[in-house]
Amino acid sequence: MFAMKHSAVDLGFVCSNFDESLHFYRDLLGMEVVLDIQIPEDTATGARLAPSGFRQVRLKAGETLIKLMEIENPPPTRSFDFQAGIRWLTFILEDVPSVVADLKSKGVEFMADPVSAPDAKHVVCAKGPDGMLIELVQLPDE
Repeated sequence: MFAMKHSAVDLGFVCSNFDESLHFYRDLLGMEVVLDIQIPEDTATGARLAPSGFRQVRLKAGETLIKLMEIENPPPTRSFDFQAGIRWLTFILEDVPSVVADLKSKGVEFMADPVSAPDAKHVVCAKGPDGMLIELVQLPDE
């Protein structure tokens, strides 16, 4: 493994509907916006990040940054069907049932009710923007 300066890995999301994604991650999940920046075209195309310049809003999730991309002519929304690529984001929480109740009251849709797993007391997935599942996990009581 190469030497990393930070222990967390940042994630970049290409948004089909930027406003919907920002609302979901900032307003519904409660992530804090830490930077709103314009990435110039020469950087975007030079690094092969995107076909043009774009706006990037960075949100803090623990030690991880979620980077939302707003770009002219965004690609279409992915489905929630099983497919290749990143399928879910996992958040380890102290009280999954209360978070689920809170998010449901805000209109967040869940794929099913929480279940247990060999390594978790509760596991449940919410529907996020662009086909991303938001996995909420509560570890077993110690």
